[in-house]
Amino acid sequence: MQSALARLDRALETAVLPDGGHATRSPQAGLELLFDLLTLDEGLSQRGRPPSESLSRAIDRLTAGLRFFTLADGRLACFQGGEASSPGRVAAGRAHDAAAATAAPAVPPLKEARHAGYQRLDGPVIQVMADAGAPAAGALSLAACGQPLAIEVVCGRDRLITNCGWSPLAAGPQALRLAAAGSTAAIGDGAAGSPMTGFLAYAFGPRLEGAPARVIVHRQEGDAGIWVEMEHDGWAARFGLIHERRLFLDQAHGELRGEDRFVPAPNATGRVTPVDIRFHLHPDANASLARDQRSVLLRGTSHVGWWLRNDAAEVSIEPSVHFVDGHARRTSQVVLRGRLRADRGGRVRWKLALVEPA
Repeated sequence: MQSALARLDRALETAVLPDGGHATRSPQAGLELLFDLLTLDEGLSQRGRPPSESLSRAIDRLTAGLRFFTLADGRLACFQGGEASSPGRVAAGRAHDAAAATAAPAVPPLKEARHAGYQRLDGPVIQVMADAGAPAAGALSLAACGQPLAIEVVCGRDRLITNCGWSPLAAGPQALRLAAAGSTAAIGDGAAGSPMTGFLAYAFGPRLEGAPARVIVHRQEGDAGIWVEMEHDGWAARFGLIHERRLFLDQAHGELRGEDRFVPAPNATGRVTPVDIRFHLHPDANASLARDQRSVLLRGTSHVGWWLRNDAAEVSIEPSVHFVDGHARRTSQVVLRGRLRADRGGRVRWKLALVEPA
């Protein structure tokens, strides 16, 4: 036991990041590890053995990470090979945290997790989580997804915009780890990171390769709202484009404004390529296209309406899937399409706002 606990301490230093994220960058993986460590801590207590400093520190960090990744609907943000899990399971993971805080106000979640690579924007009505980091590499990338700058949006308690939520439990193809399965931008038929195939996958597992090596984030906060700028180079090698995503959460008006910019890289050419910006919807949400064939009306279980307005060349609503406990549920996605020349670049602006703001 002593030898195993010593090895565990060394492994925890690698597996648990300083801000409470899991080294794979999967929020669900952090929750499951927290359950394991809480069980181990209880077992050691029953045998009269105090937990090590590393074990206690890992539990504290994972608890803070769970607080960060839990959104207003009580579920996790589903990124990087992790599902949203159920509100009951998430609450069970936070039970020890709530018990410890009974004598004091609840500890607010972090605003950003730089080590884990995520940005959180909280407003009075809208809540946003953004994947603002490079996917895990090597052996840690067996379930990683090439979906840089993907977002999830909760309006009130309705999760409207999400990702497909592929996980190792999912009875779905590995293609759901590509950019098209995330609420982000995709260029042409390329991939900003894809799983290994063939002999390499047989030898090393379906590790992710070709993912962005550089993700830059700038965040500003003020009385007017929260401004986050992100960019990655996942499309630069093949298409000569840098993807920039700008998010502004307007605190006064309760609106989320976004802009996806495609900036020419040094190797850009005059090649014309299609660009898709996808917003995958939660299975409990529905979408309908307005008469102008551009604006999209989104509604969740609360039946509150939200307009997704944009200046894309083409807007469509298409089928999609969302995984819950490894099982696929039918849903839909809003796709904004356009074409651009790599040496000129381009942009698409969009906004999410209440149908009838108070």
